[in-house]
Amino acid sequence: MKATSPRYPTFVIYEGYDLPLALESVGKGWAPLIEEVFSFIEKNRIHSKVIQVKEKWGGLRIYTDVMHDALDRKIEEVSKKSFSICEQCGAPGALREGSWYRTLCDKHADGRPAVKNVD
Repeated sequence: MKATSPRYPTFVIYEGYDLPLALESVGKGWAPLIEEVFSFIEKNRIHSKVIQVKEKWGGLRIYTDVMHDALDRKIEEVSKKSFSICEQCGAPGALREGSWYRTLCDKHADGRPAVKNVD
């Protein structure tokens, strides 16, 4: 990231996430989902940068710099899958209550109850 002032940047040049940075942004259990999106971008030669990868409300979020119908559908598909995969280990998981929502397997839930009536 570059800026004209260290305290108040007037512009930012941002290169986006590469695969290693994306993988470091969330738990290892979601690595195959992230790899699926990066592979889709490469395979379909989509000119897009991944600008953010994070967990939000218990699910995987991937944001890009452009709108692209096929890529947007793939990201939505992967996000929906993340609600049934433990973020920590990749085992089958469920959305869990707690100080914040997380998708975890029984082993990593640490006693957190599953959220009921998730649509």
